[in-house]
Amino acid sequence: MASPPPSPLTTNSASSAPPDTSTKLAAPPVHILPTQLATIYSYIHPAALLSAFAARFPALVNDPVSEMAQQLPLLALAQVAYVMICLPAAGSSDSTTTNTPTSPSTPTTTASSNTSSTATGTSSGNNGNVILRPGRVGRRRTKDSSSSSSTASAISGRVVASLLSLTLTTLLATPVLSILLILFGAPFTTHHAQTVLCAAHMAILSATALVYVHGVDGNVWKEVWGARRPGDVVWGGALGTCVGAWLGAVPVPLDWDRPWQAYPITLLTGAYLGFVVGSVLGRSVLFGRRIRFEEGEDVKKVE
Repeated sequence: MASPPPSPLTTNSASSAPPDTSTKLAAPPVHILPTQLATIYSYIHPAALLSAFAARFPALVNDPVSEMAQQLPLLALAQVAYVMICLPAAGSSDSTTTNTPTSPSTPTTTASSNTSSTATGTSSGNNGNVILRPGRVGRRRTKDSSSSSSTASAISGRVVASLLSLTLTTLLATPVLSILLILFGAPFTTHHAQTVLCAAHMAILSATALVYVHGVDGNVWKEVWGARRPGDVVWGGALGTCVGAWLGAVPVPLDWDRPWQAYPITLLTGAYLGFVVGSVLGRSVLFGRRIRFEEGEDVKKVE
């Protein structure tokens, strides 16, 4: 028996219904660029940061303001090199290729298109991509100048994106983190230089890669502030920096009378340790996992 035709009222109501945005997928987690240099340097960078911080820790205890001011440009340079080598820039082709898997049918389609283009070039003679000469095998014309220019433009694009991310981090993230440090108990009437320099270190550690990878995408930044981003090396490093600084504030009020308890030495130490631990966990154990907030429960689940 034939099914009755659909009702116009049902069809119109279904087509006019707004799309369901409650199940909208979050932006996919960020992968390290699929190059050997990026893979190697992604492991070297956290270890180098932690080693340099440990080597300069006695100087940090003796004079926190001077040491933090001297190490800030070096940290900025290291983070810029890290994002340029290891991470895809926002809106670049690398961010699309690293996050979007290719389907099995893609190579077949590409091969067939290359075959058809080769056949067209052979039949068209010098107008195509294949050069045929008497007594010689047809060879494909290479475009060294265009490839070199595209490589140069890609490098310049990464440099510009990294400098912009560093600028936005310095101008926006540093004041925000300074205010948050004061709200969480940092001195309000004293230690202004310590607070600003500690916030600048935390901002460069946490926000430079976020701005470089995600740009100014409002949906992504809503997930960042709501702690709903899927785990990856970028989000793990940012979250680890903030959590590490928060845990680093625990020894400050204790009456141990140690020189390294002075504000903000333990906060900065926790931020560096949290960045390294968060980056490692974000790219391995917690990759793709998100914190799920459930109503009526104080405990947040990670799934």
